[in-house]
Amino acid sequence: MRVYWKWVIKSVPNLGLGLLMLASTVTPRQTRSNVEAWLIYFGIENVPPWLANKSTDTWVFWIGLVGFLLWSTHLYVRTNLRNGKLSIVIREGEPWVQVNPGVDQSQAAHTSGWLYTYRIALVNSDDSTLRNVEVKLTSFEKKPQNFDAIGSHLILRHDRAGTTNFNVYPTKDPQFMDAIFVDVFRFFLGPEGYSFLNVTSLPEDINRHIPVDSYDVKIMATSESGEMAIVDMAFIPHPDQIPDFRLLKMQSFPGR
Repeated sequence: MRVYWKWVIKSVPNLGLGLLMLASTVTPRQTRSNVEAWLIYFGIENVPPWLANKSTDTWVFWIGLVGFLLWSTHLYVRTNLRNGKLSIVIREGEPWVQVNPGVDQSQAAHTSGWLYTYRIALVNSDDSTLRNVEVKLTSFEKKPQNFDAIGSHLILRHDRAGTTNFNVYPTKDPQFMDAIFVDVFRFFLGPEGYSFLNVTSLPEDINRHIPVDSYDVKIMATSESGEMAIVDMAFIPHPDQIPDFRLLKMQSFPGR
């Protein structure tokens, strides 16, 4: 079960408490208290006098409100105070930005140049392996026309098999060189200023060239145990040097 559904299921108690608060303020019929009216409505005729008292409505409302706030604090605040095991790191230099000779084969006359691959690193700060990790592109601002990569998996470094989930082993190197690297962008720079850009998503045959422009990108990595890392990044081109790929914000959430 994916982590999104786990959050939905864990939120069910809040829904029940909210309905309890609502029930204490409305009634399906005229009785001494709203609580008594709902019990009679559901077939309970012999309602105890203390539940039929009008003050019971106030008590039920406040019990529901306190329960709602306590569960919300446990679910949405307390959990986020702890950092997760999975995080995303970007640094300068290789292998985060790797340059190799390249050839643009999209034109009738093949063009030689330099191919820059921009990557992120998945870091596991725990001593146990994170299994079945998936990395997806979830948002792409200033989306080009006919861009279909949103929601797609990103490509593992040097992977040619189209792997969509993998294990992330504990990261021991302080420089993160033993992390799992995932490709995000490929930037080709040819002669006389000729260049193009594409996103390294699966399947690779949908990776059309997009304009070399500034883009805001959101990427999410999740594991089968519910660990989650969400990162906001910016791709920023420059007229006189290669583009920058900057980390703007990273959030890490623990799993079960």
